Order: sequence, then C-alpha cells, then structure tokens
Amino acid sequence: MEFSNLVNIGYVISLVTILFSTLISVLELSTIPNHYFNFIYPQINELNLNKNKWLKIHLLQIIAIVITVVFFFSKIDMLFKISFLALTMLTLYSYVNRTAGKDGADQLRMLALLVFSLCFLLNANFERIVPLCFLGAQVVLGYTTSGIAKLISPYWRKGDVLHLIFGTYSYGIPKIAKYIKAYPKIEKIMSYSAVLVMLAIPITFIIPNQYAILIALGAIFSFHFATAVLMGLNDFLYTFPLTYPGVILLHGLIHNYIIL
Repeated sequence: MEFSNLVNIGYVISLVTILFSTLISVLELSTIPNHYFNFIYPQINELNLNKNKWLKIHLLQIIAIVITVVFFFSKIDMLFKISFLALTMLTLYSYVNRTAGKDGADQLRMLALLVFSLCFLLNANFERIVPLCFLGAQVVLGYTTSGIAKLISPYWRKGDVLHLIFGTYSYGIPKIAKYIKAYPKIEKIMSYSAVLVMLAIPITFIIPNQYAILIALGAIFSFHFATAVLMGLNDFLYTFPLTYPGVILLHGLIHNYIIL
C-alpha cells in the first residue's frame, strides 16, 4: 500500500476516534446530576451560568461534531476545518472551566484536538502525517513512563495494590476487591500484567518486527477494556486508540518497512 494511502487511512481512524471520544465525553458531562454539577464546574456561579445555559455549550459541541463529520466525509475541506476548530475551542473552554474529570484520557483527547487543529496550518504534505506521528510518540512516552513508575513502585512490585484501588469510592467494585484480596496470587498476576503490557509498547517499538508492535497494541487495548469493565475507566478505552495509527506509522518509518 502506498504511503499516502496509509496516512489517509490512519488519519480517518484517528479523526473519527477523536470525534467519537469527544461526543461520549460531552454526553457524560451533560448527564451529571444537579448536586454534582457545581463540583464539576466550580466557576459556574462566577460565570453567571446555570446548568441549562452550560448545557447549551455541550449542545453546541454535539452540533459541531455532527457538522465536522458531515463536512469531512463530504470532502468540503475549508468548512471541515472551521467546524473542527470551533469544536476544539468549545471543548477547550469546557476543559478549562471544570476541575473534575481531567484524567489521562481527557488530557489526551484535548491534546489531540489541539494538535490536529494546529496542523491545519501546515501544507497538505504534512498536515496529516505530523499529528499522527506526534500523537503516536506521545502515547509511547505515556505508556513508558506509566510502566516504569509502576515497575519501580514497591507496592506494584509486591503485587498487593489492586485490592486497595478496587476498594476506593471512585474506582471501587467491593466484590472484586474482596475476591482478589482473598486470592493474592490472582492479584499479583493482574498487577504484573498491567506493568508488562505498558512496558511492552516501548520494548516492541524498538523491535523492527511490525507484528510485535501490533500484538503489544492489542494487549494494551485489552488492558483498557479490562479497566473499563472493572474500574469504570471507559474513557480510556475509546480515547487512547486514536493514537494507535500514529504508533504504527511512526514505527514503520523508523524501521523502514514504511517508505516515504
């Protein structure tokens, strides 16, 4: 397959994933109960906004997503870029004015929107490949630092940290916490597996074989699926894959099995 076709396919996958991830995030924010709303948006009173007015901003984001999709697949380039920039600004405004929900997936989604928007300034030869490669490198770095941090942590090496995490209010499932605490060998396997799948990304990234990096990405996606089911971290499941086309492309360029 030609290089330009690979870039275009990767770009479409990443873009659609960004838009889907943003849509789900907006819908989740829109369903926050009233008694939590001021906690999510602590500046809401200072901005003289009530929940209904803030929900209008969420509605504008949804409209921008729909319009962006229509213009993109209709190949109306200028209107696509304008609608995408509008979505980026609305999402940034929401992101800045809330304190809760800013986890790694939220940060990556905001970074992706900004990077894609900034790369509209580049010429046609680079406006697609640069954001893909940048986000690919970003997530490889992210998995590396997270894996190393867990590896050097005495709690993760001991393998008894997961029952504490599952026992928390935010990420807790009491039945699972009790189960893995009762079976420490299973808890150790789960703990070590989390470290291994994260470190597998940087390790296979320096290995020339393309199948190794594909297997590692499949393993980390399975990890995100497990955390979505067990911990409610569904945001990671449909956000982090937006970087995977960039990881594959960057890996191929570095190891010369994808030629410019």
